[in-house]
Order: sequence, then structure tokens, then C-alpha cells
Amino acid sequence: MNKMVPILMFLALLLVTLSIPVTAEETTVHLTSLRGGNDLDSESVVFANKRRRAMSGGFEVSFEDQPPLIPHNIDKTRISAQENSCLKCHTKEDAKVENAVRPPKSHYYSRGKMKGKSISPRRYFCTQCHVPQIDAPALVKNNYKN
Repeated sequence: MNKMVPILMFLALLLVTLSIPVTAEETTVHLTSLRGGNDLDSESVVFANKRRRAMSGGFEVSFEDQPPLIPHNIDKTRISAQENSCLKCHTKEDAKVENAVRPPKSHYYSRGKMKGKSISPRRYFCTQCHVPQIDAPALVKNNYKN
């Protein structure tokens, strides 16, 4: 019988909690998003493409081990399972000729820590980590300093 006391107390508390009336105003959630006040079912506004920001010499990194930002336009860059046009310039062999950044040694290691002769498949989709910059106002207030 002593084992039943905590269970009965829990059930009594649950009943009391569930019996407290809740008004509609208390359950309404007001979210703001980058869509603004547009309802999800309504048509969203199509924004014009912003100009990509190019930077000779690249962008300064903000923290240790940050993936470098892409300092050039990548609008015509194609990355798919069959093709990666980044690798036309950014490989050990071509980087010097193209005056491009050479991928670090870490990009040649597989999950099993085996070093390969080409970029590891897990590093193949460059824009997962490396991103271009555009000339646009900040979406949210940012006071970050290096």
C-alpha cells in the first residue's frame, strides 16, 4: 500500500492541473519571423538577388577554426554528386596556378582517418561550411566583435 501513495499523489496533482481553466489568450503563441507578418499560406515576396561581395585577398576570419568565407562570386558554381566546379581551382595541383586558396590537409582525410589523394567525400560539398558574402543590411542586430 505504501508504494501506491506516491502514484496516487501524482494522479491527484495531475487532475488538479488539468482542471485549471485556460483562456484562449493564454494559449495563443505569437511568433515573428523573417517572413514578417505574412501568413504561411499566403504568397511570399520574392526578393531581388543581392550583389555578392568580392574581396581581394579574402575576408578576415572571426574565430579560430572558422571556415574561410568565399571572397568571390559563386553564382555559376555547380556542386552536385557528379560535379564540383570549386575543384577546378581549389585543389593541391591547381591552387598555385589559379592563385587560389589550397584546401587544408584535413580535407583529404576520410572518416577512418585515412589520407586520400583527392578531397574526401565528406568535404566535397564546400558550401556546407564556406559561404559567400552579399551587400545587404543585417537581418538582426549584431554587436559581435572579433
